[in-house]
Amino acid sequence: MEVLFFGGSFNPPHLGHRHVIETISKSYPKALLYICPNFVSPLKEDGKEFSAEVIWKLCITEFEGLLSKNVILWDEEIKKQNTSYTIDSLKTLQTLYPHSKISLVIGEDNLGSFDKWKSYLEILSITEKIIVVRRNTPYPKDVPIPIVFPPSKVKVLSNPVLPISSTEIRQIIQGNFNTEYLLPKTKELVLKYLTTTNKGGSL
Repeated sequence: MEVLFFGGSFNPPHLGHRHVIETISKSYPKALLYICPNFVSPLKEDGKEFSAEVIWKLCITEFEGLLSKNVILWDEEIKKQNTSYTIDSLKTLQTLYPHSKISLVIGEDNLGSFDKWKSYLEILSITEKIIVVRRNTPYPKDVPIPIVFPPSKVKVLSNPVLPISSTEIRQIIQGNFNTEYLLPKTKELVLKYLTTTNKGGSL
């Protein structure tokens, strides 16, 4: 069985994340996909607008209809108060699935910073593939792959581009503009949270 890991801040989760999940599910229908939100990202340690509890609830809401026995929302990182590292989660998956191939799912926008990830060479050595979901480069154009990646390790998918980020979502919502990039239920929860005076509280 192939096991795929898709991690990130999900701050908040949005239709771009759903797009990744749907793309992976169609491309690898027999694989297990672990979706793993974190609370403290190594490259974004300046805090979040949303508490760990809120991020988890938003993920459950936004990914409604996508989760299944093969598509799992995993709390391995969100439950940690300290910094989470992809290498640690991948090793945990190796322990859970010792006879399976483990691959890492990342967005095209993560390629340039990959060599800043903790133990990135070890990540390359223990993963079967680095599966890249297009975010900026429409198919069939080639996605530029940094030299840090062995060509045989990288699989770039041919998905259509959906260029939106969580940072842009937060800016849109805080500016009181409507956005099409959140499911209605998720947007309702985000707005409810942002109007509370106790930032970091629960919904």
